[in-house]
Amino acid sequence: MFKPNGNEDRKDYGQMLMPPVGFQLEKAIGTTYSLDLESLTAVSICLGLAEDTDSKLMQNPIGMLNTLDKVSDRILIFCEASQIKMPAKPSPLAILLEKMVIPVALRKDEKNGTYPAFHPKTWVLSYVNDKGEHKYRFAVLSRNLTFDRSWDISFAMDSSTKVRQKKKTKPIIDFLEYLILQVHDTQQNVEKKRNMLRSMMDELRDVSFSLESKEFAENFDILPMGIGKKSFDMSSDTLFCTDKNSADSTFHELVIMTPFLTGSVIEGFNKAERGLSGCHRTLITRRSELEKLKNSQVSNFDIYCLKDDLVNGERYLSDEEQEYLEQDIHAKILLRRKDSVTDLYFGSMNVSYAALHKNVEMMIRLGTKNRYLNGEKFLQDVFCGEADGKNNPFERVSVDSAIKDKEMHRRNELEYQIKDICRVKRRAVVLPLKNGKYKVDIVFKNMPDKPNIMVSPFNSKQIKSLQENIEFTDLDLLQLSEFYELVAVDEDMELHRMIMIPTTGIPEEREQAVVNSVVKDRATFVEYVAFVLGDDYLASVMEGKQIGESGIFKNSGNVMPALYEKMLRTSLEAPERLRDIDYVLRMITDKNIVPDEFRSTYEVFCKTLKIK
Repeated sequence: MFKPNGNEDRKDYGQMLMPPVGFQLEKAIGTTYSLDLESLTAVSICLGLAEDTDSKLMQNPIGMLNTLDKVSDRILIFCEASQIKMPAKPSPLAILLEKMVIPVALRKDEKNGTYPAFHPKTWVLSYVNDKGEHKYRFAVLSRNLTFDRSWDISFAMDSSTKVRQKKKTKPIIDFLEYLILQVHDTQQNVEKKRNMLRSMMDELRDVSFSLESKEFAENFDILPMGIGKKSFDMSSDTLFCTDKNSADSTFHELVIMTPFLTGSVIEGFNKAERGLSGCHRTLITRRSELEKLKNSQVSNFDIYCLKDDLVNGERYLSDEEQEYLEQDIHAKILLRRKDSVTDLYFGSMNVSYAALHKNVEMMIRLGTKNRYLNGEKFLQDVFCGEADGKNNPFERVSVDSAIKDKEMHRRNELEYQIKDICRVKRRAVVLPLKNGKYKVDIVFKNMPDKPNIMVSPFNSKQIKSLQENIEFTDLDLLQLSEFYELVAVDEDMELHRMIMIPTTGIPEEREQAVVNSVVKDRATFVEYVAFVLGDDYLASVMEGKQIGESGIFKNSGNVMPALYEKMLRTSLEAPERLRDIDYVLRMITDKNIVPDEFRSTYEVFCKTLKIK
């Protein structure tokens, strides 16, 4: 179940979300702390085309355009407002992701001057087949929607008609109700997004989820935290009980895996009176977190960290220089065994004060018996054998071996400044210029100038220091977006983030410009149609590439008969695919790209098949 070196225990993010065989995505609600727009595109390919996240479609603009056309109105992704990461290579297609992304900026805790984090990593998905039958999936992860290489944990369960336990679904509905409150009036298509959430809530009221596992026997609880009155109070749970007079506070085994921690919270587990006879306590964390601990807070723990060779061992050769892609643990797991009963908690919550008392989190509790799972069995899996074995990716450490992160304070200060900016009321207005370009006026209400923070429009090299009023001029249509780049600077350190600014005046033809940037000539149009009609999406990509390289697109007459034959076959086998062609026909503005004969033939197909 937890073996890092076992293929059967390693899960692919995309495969976890893919529709069941015979079904397609109807709608998906996702949450994450950090968001990488390229990762969102990869997930869209999994949901829309049922292809892996490392699919070659990620390098194919035709496939990406078709994917985003299919799913951009079916996916909502909520994220921490200050944690949208810049794409390595910004593409106009990223503009189509705007309508999916909902940034969440929680109010500052005035008592201690810190910001709670929007930190859950979840998916609620609805699938439908040709008969109108529905299936649902609920997933909880420790992983953000990024390409981070760290070690995470994931869990997913599907709806089932074999069990009747609708009460267990209610926390998901409560969580969705909380998300509706995060969709503000300044966002695009606000009522459409709220209605999508309400629709999911209504559908789930009569849905039961099942583990279908003899080890856990449907003994599970869904635990949303930080969502108001309907939150689960983890600090009052038996797991965190510190009352020395309470029998519920004791245990025989305890394992904590957390990448980030607070010493005082760990100390609550360290108390001698909580450990029963032969008690064994294990803490697995990052080496950088050891400096937060005192020896007295972990005196009853065995402490492990990932070996340095693994943290720094994956090399990446860039175009310019050799770099290291670091990896470490990012999974959040707590295992508690008392007598024959084992409780397993996992999800987004670090074992920290903020996670326990302030943040929005999502956790799962699974209950089972000692014979199926306990601390010893868990560590055997995670350590790939014995703790002192050569295959163990972790090594035992002490608090004294802590290595201070000298850059952490400066990095945290830059993060905090960006969090501040994300809480400032802001707006932008697009105005056309006589030369066919555009200007954007941005207002950050009641915000002092911040010369160490720069702002730039999406995919633009124009950059200005952050102040209350900013003007950018001579922007192209494809540089107009609600995405703006922020760069926070502290001497030699830079922190890059994207921020969303509610923007009015964006021309309606911008989406047309995105499509025309991909389908820019007759050859790419025919490639798009061939891709949509292909029997297999990946095969279509390769077919389009081979046809393109052969040069036969120079004369569309050479390929049109074959294309019509494929349209006829598709109309019999999968007529719904023909609808995808309508999107580019409506968006293409250059009349020379689409042959008149194709438009007339397509109209005949649609009329005959009664496709609207």
